[in-house]
Amino acid sequence: MDGHLRCVHRHIDDEPRDLLHKEIQESVAGTTLDPGRDTEILARIGAWALRRTLPSEALGALEGFSTSTNHALLLNNLPRPPAPPTPVHGFAAETELTVLNALHLGLIRLLGLTPYAVDYENQGKLIRNVVPNPDAAGTASSWGADSEFFWHTDNPHLSFGGPGVDPRAYVPRYLTFCVVRNAEEVPTEVMALDTALGRLPERVRDTLAEPVFEVAAPDSNDLADDGGRRVFGGAPLLEHDEDEGHRVRYDRGTTRALDGRAGAALEAWVDTLSEAPCWRPVLRPGQFLVFDNYRVVHRRGAFEPAPSHGARWLRRCYAS
Repeated sequence: MDGHLRCVHRHIDDEPRDLLHKEIQESVAGTTLDPGRDTEILARIGAWALRRTLPSEALGALEGFSTSTNHALLLNNLPRPPAPPTPVHGFAAETELTVLNALHLGLIRLLGLTPYAVDYENQGKLIRNVVPNPDAAGTASSWGADSEFFWHTDNPHLSFGGPGVDPRAYVPRYLTFCVVRNAEEVPTEVMALDTALGRLPERVRDTLAEPVFEVAAPDSNDLADDGGRRVFGGAPLLEHDEDEGHRVRYDRGTTRALDGRAGAALEAWVDTLSEAPCWRPVLRPGQFLVFDNYRVVHRRGAFEPAPSHGARWLRRCYAS
């Protein structure tokens, strides 16, 4: 792990894990709860069971994360309820994943965050299945596999939000993941923004903070009404918040410079990201990861998927 990235790790012992699974399973037995329609019910069930069973160290880490200076949090050895075959074409029967959804939404509630969906991606569904979708071949997308998904932040073509606003119009603040499968052992690479900035000359950082870039929506987003990508023109890649420091919007595949000086700064930024150290966890079933999409960049290399029924499968939900 690089020296700038602050990640909290907590491990759940087998006994509380099994009790947690039992509590949630009994609470949702016989239901057909959907995470988009029944978000509040699932979150309440999950949070109730988590508070009853998790050790105080894990609960404290979750409840304090969003007000800390940490970039990421990783929980190990959570319940692994039986799952259907990987939905490689993107969408699953959510009623078959009720225990996992209650766990995921309960964890988000303990983080003190609000889960949400956006109408321009994932057919407006709350949970994104991060899977190797053959229909996304050749794209830099969470549904891709054969192409490297270079360093990026999610939905960088939007403005940054703030307290008390509807988060759907802004860059997602947090990305949360529950892991179903990763037999391919594909790393999820995460780098703190400060790691990269510390390697750049001040003049380059200053240029990256000027509105001399154009950032388009990523491949995972729907096209605009005119058939083109949504674009944030005259955008800075770096912005400074008085309370939290620098935050970043960036996607290598959709960011371009608007003049020569910006082009030189963008080239230096790309080179620095390719050389700087990062954290490379191989996420495994039973793990939960959350990280700050304002203060880190992440990527995933190209990989050869396992047979479709058992291919890599992460469940992602935006939260703010």
